[in-house]
Amino acid sequence: MAESFISVGKIGKPHGLTGAFRFVFFRELKSKQKIPTHFMFYKNGNYLPWFVKKLEWNGFNEGFLSFEEITTPEKAKQFSGTEIFVAAKEVDVFFKDDAGVYDFLVGYKANEETEGYIGEVIEILENPGQLLCILKNKDEKEIIIPFVEEFIMKIDKRRKEIYFCLPDGMLEI
Repeated sequence: MAESFISVGKIGKPHGLTGAFRFVFFRELKSKQKIPTHFMFYKNGNYLPWFVKKLEWNGFNEGFLSFEEITTPEKAKQFSGTEIFVAAKEVDVFFKDDAGVYDFLVGYKANEETEGYIGEVIEILENPGQLLCILKNKDEKEIIIPFVEEFIMKIDKRRKEIYFCLPDGMLEI
């Protein structure tokens, strides 16, 4: 039987001169000191291991990640936006149960970089392949925002606020 893999996060844009990436985990780690030694990338129908060289945290479930296989910004650009996976049998070793991982965000005030306050988080919905952040705005209308690293600027647990940077027109959808 073929080994199965579970998506646990996504790498974003390259950062710095060494080929490091911004990253976000979709799941919460059990411990920030205990991380997988490698992540799997899906390419051309195969899962390939990339070994972790360095991981630096700069927020909740996000930071900068360097791999032994990527050493230049040019090579890193080729993989920007790629999902990272771990073996299904290892998910429970490193990550907390996925159910309700982001439920703590319900009730948070949602702000957008240019619009300011855009609503209150009423639900984090798990769709196949991605999470969605459901907001209720001041007119009681629902706003659905993909809960992806590219849109999340910051999660401030102390102030119970989440900050987004959304593409033009997304709030009108």
